Amino acid sequence: MRSFTLRRFSRSLASSSSTTKTTKAPQSHARVNPLSNAATGMVCDAPFFTFRSFSSAAATNIKELRTLSGAPIVDCKKALAETNSLDEALDWLRQHGTAKATKKLSGRQAEEGLVACAVSSDAKSASIIQVSSETDFAGKSDAFCKLAMHVADATLTSQVDGDLDIETVKTLQSSNKSVQEALEDAIVAIRENLGIAQAVKMTTSSDDAMLVAYVHGKVDGTSQAGSAAAIVELAGGAGGNNTEKVSEAGKKLAMHIVAAKPLYLDIDSVPADVVEKEKAILQSQMEDSKKPPEVLEKIINGKLQKFFSEVCLTEQEHLVEEGNPKVGKALKSQGLTINAFRTFFI
Repeated sequence: MRSFTLRRFSRSLASSSSTTKTTKAPQSHARVNPLSNAATGMVCDAPFFTFRSFSSAAATNIKELRTLSGAPIVDCKKALAETNSLDEALDWLRQHGTAKATKKLSGRQAEEGLVACAVSSDAKSASIIQVSSETDFAGKSDAFCKLAMHVADATLTSQVDGDLDIETVKTLQSSNKSVQEALEDAIVAIRENLGIAQAVKMTTSSDDAMLVAYVHGKVDGTSQAGSAAAIVELAGGAGGNNTEKVSEAGKKLAMHIVAAKPLYLDIDSVPADVVEKEKAILQSQMEDSKKPPEVLEKIINGKLQKFFSEVCLTEQEHLVEEGNPKVGKALKSQGLTINAFRTFFI
Protein backbone atom coordinates (compact mmCIF):
# COMPACT_ATOMS: atom_id res chain seq x y z
CA MET A 1 0.00 0.00 0.00
CA ARG A 2 2.78 2.38 0.90
CA SER A 3 4.69 1.49 -2.26
CA PHE A 4 1.66 2.27 -4.44
CA THR A 5 1.22 5.71 -2.79
CA LEU A 6 4.88 6.63 -3.39
CA ARG A 7 4.59 5.72 -7.09
CA ARG A 8 1.54 7.94 -7.49
CA PHE A 9 3.38 10.81 -5.72
CA SER A 10 6.37 10.47 -8.07
CA ARG A 11 4.12 10.59 -11.13
CA SER A 12 2.44 13.71 -9.83
CA LEU A 13 5.76 15.48 -9.34
CA ALA A 14 6.89 14.54 -12.88
CA SER A 15 3.67 15.81 -14.36
CA SER A 16 3.96 19.10 -12.49
CA SER A 17 7.57 19.53 -13.61
CA SER A 18 6.71 19.00 -17.28
CA THR A 19 3.96 21.63 -17.22
CA THR A 20 6.11 24.32 -15.62
CA LYS A 21 9.26 23.76 -17.71
CA THR A 22 9.86 26.58 -20.25
CA THR A 23 11.02 25.68 -23.72
CA LYS A 24 13.26 27.90 -25.85
CA ALA A 25 11.68 28.78 -29.17
CA PRO A 26 13.75 27.76 -32.19
CA GLN A 27 15.57 30.62 -33.84
CA SER A 28 14.46 31.51 -37.33
CA HIS A 29 17.17 32.29 -39.86
CA ALA A 30 14.71 33.54 -42.44
CA ARG A 31 15.30 37.03 -43.80
CA VAL A 32 12.73 39.41 -42.32
CA ASN A 33 10.62 41.18 -44.85
CA PRO A 34 10.55 44.92 -44.05
CA LEU A 35 6.90 44.89 -45.09
CA SER A 36 6.07 42.78 -41.98
CA ASN A 37 3.44 44.24 -39.64
CA ALA A 38 5.48 45.79 -36.83
CA ALA A 39 2.37 46.85 -34.91
CA THR A 40 1.08 43.33 -34.51
CA GLY A 41 4.49 41.77 -34.18
CA MET A 42 3.83 39.48 -37.14
CA VAL A 43 6.92 38.44 -39.04
CA CYS A 44 6.86 37.28 -42.64
CA ASP A 45 9.39 34.51 -43.23
CA ALA A 46 8.88 34.48 -47.00
CA PRO A 47 11.98 35.33 -49.07
CA PHE A 48 12.34 39.02 -49.80
CA PHE A 49 12.90 39.94 -53.45
CA THR A 50 13.72 43.24 -55.03
CA PHE A 51 12.99 44.13 -58.63
CA ARG A 52 15.02 46.61 -60.66
CA SER A 53 13.24 48.18 -63.57
CA PHE A 54 14.81 49.99 -66.50
CA SER A 55 13.60 53.32 -67.74
CA SER A 56 11.88 53.38 -71.11
CA ALA A 57 14.87 55.24 -72.57
CA ALA A 58 17.28 52.55 -71.35
CA ALA A 59 15.06 49.81 -72.74
CA THR A 60 14.94 51.62 -76.08
CA ASN A 61 18.74 51.88 -76.18
CA ILE A 62 19.09 48.17 -75.41
CA LYS A 63 16.67 47.28 -78.17
CA GLU A 64 18.38 49.57 -80.67
CA LEU A 65 21.85 48.27 -79.78
CA ARG A 66 20.66 44.69 -80.11
CA THR A 67 19.17 45.49 -83.52
CA LEU A 68 22.41 47.13 -84.70
CA SER A 69 24.78 44.50 -83.36
CA GLY A 70 22.77 41.31 -83.09
CA ALA A 71 24.49 40.71 -79.73
CA PRO A 72 22.66 39.06 -76.80
CA ILE A 73 20.68 41.35 -74.45
CA VAL A 74 23.10 40.69 -71.57
CA ASP A 75 26.05 41.90 -73.63
CA CYS A 76 24.08 44.94 -74.81
CA LYS A 77 23.32 45.91 -71.20
CA LYS A 78 26.99 45.56 -70.26
CA ALA A 79 28.09 47.62 -73.24
CA LEU A 80 25.67 50.46 -72.42
CA ALA A 81 26.70 50.39 -68.77
CA GLU A 82 30.38 50.74 -69.70
CA THR A 83 29.96 53.49 -72.32
CA ASN A 84 28.20 56.78 -72.94
CA SER A 85 26.67 56.37 -76.41
CA LEU A 86 25.44 53.79 -78.88
CA ASP A 87 28.53 54.23 -81.05
CA GLU A 88 30.80 53.62 -78.08
CA ALA A 89 28.66 50.63 -77.07
CA LEU A 90 29.08 49.14 -80.56
CA ASP A 91 32.86 49.56 -80.26
CA TRP A 92 32.75 47.96 -76.80
CA LEU A 93 30.90 44.96 -78.21
CA ARG A 94 33.48 44.59 -80.97
CA GLN A 95 36.34 44.72 -78.48
CA HIS A 96 34.83 42.53 -75.78
CA GLY A 97 32.05 40.53 -77.36
CA THR A 98 34.07 39.59 -80.42
CA ALA A 99 37.19 38.79 -78.44
CA LYS A 100 35.14 36.49 -76.20
CA ALA A 101 33.35 34.87 -79.10
CA THR A 102 36.52 34.48 -81.17
CA LYS A 103 38.37 32.86 -78.27
CA LYS A 104 35.50 30.47 -77.68
CA LEU A 105 34.86 29.64 -81.34
CA SER A 106 38.32 29.79 -82.89
CA GLY A 107 38.93 26.06 -82.61
CA ARG A 108 35.80 25.09 -84.48
CA GLN A 109 35.84 24.24 -88.19
CA ALA A 110 34.27 26.70 -90.61
CA GLU A 111 33.51 24.62 -93.70
CA GLU A 112 30.27 26.19 -94.88
CA GLY A 113 29.81 29.71 -96.22
CA LEU A 114 29.03 31.82 -99.26
CA VAL A 115 30.73 33.17 -102.36
CA ALA A 116 29.92 36.63 -103.68
CA CYS A 117 30.73 38.89 -106.62
CA ALA A 118 30.78 42.60 -107.28
CA VAL A 119 31.22 44.27 -110.69
CA SER A 120 31.95 47.96 -111.29
CA SER A 121 29.43 50.07 -113.19
CA ASP A 122 31.68 50.19 -116.27
CA ALA A 123 32.32 46.41 -116.11
CA LYS A 124 36.08 47.05 -116.15
CA SER A 125 36.78 45.66 -112.68
CA ALA A 126 35.22 42.94 -110.53
CA SER A 127 35.74 40.96 -107.36
CA ILE A 128 34.95 37.41 -106.32
CA ILE A 129 35.27 36.30 -102.69
CA GLN A 130 34.52 33.42 -100.36
CA VAL A 131 33.57 33.77 -96.70
CA SER A 132 33.31 30.81 -94.34
CA SER A 133 30.94 29.81 -91.54
CA GLU A 134 30.49 26.74 -89.36
CA THR A 135 26.95 25.84 -90.35
CA ASP A 136 24.81 26.02 -93.45
CA PHE A 137 22.09 27.71 -91.38
CA ALA A 138 24.38 30.61 -90.46
CA GLY A 139 25.69 30.73 -94.02
CA LYS A 140 22.21 31.59 -95.28
CA SER A 141 21.39 34.17 -92.62
CA ASP A 142 20.84 37.82 -93.47
CA ALA A 143 23.78 38.93 -91.32
CA PHE A 144 26.17 36.54 -93.07
CA CYS A 145 24.88 37.49 -96.52
CA LYS A 146 25.55 41.14 -95.71
CA LEU A 147 29.07 40.23 -94.61
CA ALA A 148 29.74 38.44 -97.91
CA MET A 149 28.57 41.42 -99.96
CA HIS A 150 30.55 43.83 -97.78
CA VAL A 151 33.74 41.82 -98.42
CA ALA A 152 33.00 41.71 -102.18
CA ASP A 153 32.35 45.45 -102.35
CA ALA A 154 35.46 46.24 -100.30
CA THR A 155 37.62 43.93 -102.45
CA LEU A 156 36.44 45.83 -105.50
CA THR A 157 38.19 48.94 -104.10
CA SER A 158 41.59 47.22 -103.93
CA GLN A 159 44.38 48.89 -105.88
CA VAL A 160 46.02 45.48 -106.38
CA ASP A 161 44.78 42.83 -108.80
CA GLY A 162 44.82 39.07 -108.42
CA ASP A 163 44.62 36.92 -105.30
CA LEU A 164 44.72 39.18 -102.26
CA ASP A 165 46.27 38.49 -98.89
CA ILE A 166 43.52 37.99 -96.30
CA GLU A 167 45.05 40.44 -93.82
CA THR A 168 45.12 43.04 -96.60
CA VAL A 169 41.47 42.35 -97.40
CA LYS A 170 40.52 43.00 -93.77
CA THR A 171 41.87 46.56 -94.05
CA LEU A 172 39.78 47.39 -97.14
CA GLN A 173 36.64 49.47 -96.64
CA SER A 174 33.13 49.75 -98.01
CA SER A 175 30.63 52.40 -96.82
CA ASN A 176 33.23 53.71 -94.34
CA LYS A 177 33.51 50.35 -92.58
CA SER A 178 36.48 48.02 -92.85
CA VAL A 179 36.14 44.32 -93.58
CA GLN A 180 37.60 43.61 -90.13
CA GLU A 181 34.84 45.63 -88.46
CA ALA A 182 32.16 43.95 -90.56
CA LEU A 183 33.60 40.55 -89.68
CA GLU A 184 33.59 41.37 -85.96
CA ASP A 185 29.99 42.58 -86.13
CA ALA A 186 28.94 39.35 -87.86
CA ILE A 187 30.72 37.18 -85.29
CA VAL A 188 28.92 38.97 -82.45
CA ALA A 189 25.57 38.61 -84.21
CA ILE A 190 25.88 35.01 -85.44
CA ARG A 191 28.05 33.51 -82.67
CA GLU A 192 30.01 31.27 -85.01
CA ASN A 193 33.59 31.05 -86.16
CA LEU A 194 33.53 33.14 -89.34
CA GLY A 195 36.35 34.03 -91.71
CA ILE A 196 37.52 35.32 -95.08
CA ALA A 197 38.63 32.32 -97.12
CA GLN A 198 39.59 33.86 -100.52
CA ALA A 199 39.40 37.18 -102.31
CA VAL A 200 40.30 38.08 -105.91
CA LYS A 201 40.26 41.44 -107.70
CA MET A 202 40.04 41.37 -111.51
CA THR A 203 40.44 44.15 -114.08
CA THR A 204 40.12 44.00 -117.85
CA SER A 205 43.33 43.50 -119.83
CA SER A 206 42.17 45.33 -122.97
CA ASP A 207 40.00 48.34 -123.85
CA ASP A 208 37.44 46.25 -125.74
CA ALA A 209 36.95 43.80 -122.86
CA MET A 210 34.35 43.63 -120.09
CA LEU A 211 33.78 41.51 -116.99
CA VAL A 212 30.58 39.54 -116.42
CA ALA A 213 29.59 37.65 -113.26
CA TYR A 214 27.15 34.86 -112.49
CA VAL A 215 26.13 33.62 -109.03
CA HIS A 216 24.50 30.22 -108.58
CA GLY A 217 22.24 29.31 -105.65
CA LYS A 218 21.64 32.87 -104.50
CA VAL A 219 20.61 33.35 -100.89
CA ASP A 220 17.96 35.82 -102.02
CA GLY A 221 16.99 37.64 -105.15
CA THR A 222 18.61 40.94 -104.22
CA SER A 223 22.19 39.94 -103.48
CA GLN A 224 25.11 38.56 -105.47
CA ALA A 225 25.95 35.92 -102.87
CA GLY A 226 25.34 32.19 -103.23
CA SER A 227 26.86 28.71 -103.28
CA ALA A 228 28.98 29.16 -106.44
CA ALA A 229 30.09 32.00 -108.68
CA ALA A 230 32.16 32.73 -111.77
CA ILE A 231 33.54 35.87 -113.42
CA VAL A 232 34.62 35.93 -117.07
CA GLU A 233 36.51 38.53 -119.08
CA LEU A 234 35.30 38.69 -122.69
CA ALA A 235 36.94 40.81 -125.36
CA GLY A 236 36.03 41.83 -128.89
CA GLY A 237 32.59 43.33 -128.63
CA ALA A 238 32.41 45.71 -125.70
CA GLY A 239 31.08 49.20 -126.27
CA GLY A 240 28.13 50.67 -128.14
CA ASN A 241 25.25 48.36 -128.90
CA ASN A 242 27.41 45.28 -128.40
CA THR A 243 27.58 45.63 -124.63
CA GLU A 244 24.28 43.85 -124.06
CA LYS A 245 25.28 41.05 -126.42
CA VAL A 246 28.62 40.57 -124.69
CA SER A 247 26.92 40.65 -121.29
CA GLU A 248 24.51 37.91 -122.34
CA ALA A 249 27.31 35.77 -123.83
CA GLY A 250 29.36 36.31 -120.68
CA LYS A 251 26.52 35.25 -118.40
CA LYS A 252 25.98 32.04 -120.40
CA LEU A 253 29.69 31.29 -120.29
CA ALA A 254 29.87 31.93 -116.55
CA MET A 255 26.91 29.59 -116.05
CA HIS A 256 28.74 26.95 -118.08
CA ILE A 257 31.87 27.38 -115.95
CA VAL A 258 29.92 26.85 -112.72
CA ALA A 259 28.45 23.64 -114.16
CA ALA A 260 31.51 22.23 -115.99
CA LYS A 261 34.23 23.39 -113.54
CA PRO A 262 37.16 23.81 -115.98
CA LEU A 263 40.63 23.99 -114.46
CA TYR A 264 42.42 25.92 -117.21
CA LEU A 265 41.57 28.54 -119.82
CA ASP A 266 42.99 26.72 -122.86
CA ILE A 267 45.54 24.06 -123.81
CA ASP A 268 48.45 26.50 -123.63
CA SER A 269 47.48 27.31 -120.02
CA VAL A 270 47.98 23.73 -118.81
CA PRO A 271 51.34 23.48 -116.97
CA ALA A 272 53.96 21.30 -118.68
CA ASP A 273 54.34 19.05 -115.64
CA VAL A 274 50.60 18.32 -115.66
CA VAL A 275 50.74 17.35 -119.33
CA GLU A 276 53.77 15.09 -118.77
CA LYS A 277 52.10 13.41 -115.82
CA GLU A 278 48.99 12.71 -117.86
CA LYS A 279 51.11 11.30 -120.70
CA ALA A 280 52.90 9.00 -118.28
CA ILE A 281 49.59 7.70 -116.97
CA LEU A 282 48.33 7.05 -120.49
CA GLN A 283 51.56 5.29 -121.48
CA SER A 284 51.39 3.03 -118.44
CA GLN A 285 47.85 2.04 -119.44
CA MET A 286 49.17 0.97 -122.88
CA GLU A 287 52.22 -0.99 -121.68
CA ASP A 288 50.70 -4.39 -122.42
CA SER A 289 49.56 -3.37 -125.90
CA LYS A 290 51.34 -5.02 -128.84
CA LYS A 291 50.45 -2.20 -131.25
CA PRO A 292 53.25 -0.44 -133.18
CA PRO A 293 54.78 2.63 -131.44
CA GLU A 294 53.38 5.05 -134.04
CA VAL A 295 49.86 3.69 -133.44
CA LEU A 296 50.31 3.91 -129.68
CA GLU A 297 51.41 7.52 -130.05
CA LYS A 298 48.25 8.38 -131.97
CA ILE A 299 46.11 6.66 -129.35
CA ILE A 300 47.86 8.53 -126.54
CA ASN A 301 47.48 11.86 -128.34
CA GLY A 302 43.79 11.15 -128.83
CA LYS A 303 43.32 10.39 -125.14
CA LEU A 304 45.30 13.52 -124.29
CA GLN A 305 42.90 15.61 -126.39
CA LYS A 306 40.03 14.08 -124.44
CA PHE A 307 41.79 15.12 -121.25
CA PHE A 308 42.09 18.69 -122.55
CA SER A 309 38.38 18.71 -123.45
CA GLU A 310 37.59 17.98 -119.82
CA VAL A 311 39.88 20.45 -118.08
CA CYS A 312 40.27 23.34 -120.56
CA LEU A 313 37.45 25.86 -120.92
CA THR A 314 37.86 26.58 -124.63
CA GLU A 315 37.90 22.84 -125.42
CA GLN A 316 34.76 21.98 -123.45
CA GLU A 317 31.33 21.57 -124.98
CA HIS A 318 29.31 24.67 -124.15
CA LEU A 319 26.56 23.39 -121.86
CA VAL A 320 24.34 26.47 -122.22
CA GLU A 321 24.57 27.17 -125.96
CA GLU A 322 22.22 25.30 -128.28
CA GLY A 323 23.86 22.30 -129.91
CA ASN A 324 26.69 22.32 -127.34
CA PRO A 325 29.50 23.55 -129.61
CA LYS A 326 32.98 23.90 -128.21
CA VAL A 327 33.30 27.03 -126.09
CA GLY A 328 36.10 28.42 -128.26
CA LYS A 329 34.07 27.89 -131.43
CA ALA A 330 30.91 29.39 -129.91
CA LEU A 331 32.74 32.54 -128.86
CA LYS A 332 34.51 32.87 -132.22
CA SER A 333 31.19 32.78 -134.03
CA GLN A 334 30.16 35.84 -132.01
CA GLY A 335 33.43 37.67 -132.61
CA LEU A 336 34.48 37.21 -128.97
CA THR A 337 37.46 35.80 -127.13
CA ILE A 338 37.88 34.96 -123.47
CA ASN A 339 40.88 36.44 -121.69
CA ALA A 340 40.39 35.10 -118.18
CA PHE A 341 37.98 33.56 -115.71
CA ARG A 342 37.78 32.83 -111.97
CA THR A 343 35.35 30.67 -110.07
CA PHE A 344 34.70 29.74 -106.42
CA PHE A 345 32.54 26.99 -104.96
CA ILE A 346 31.27 26.05 -101.50
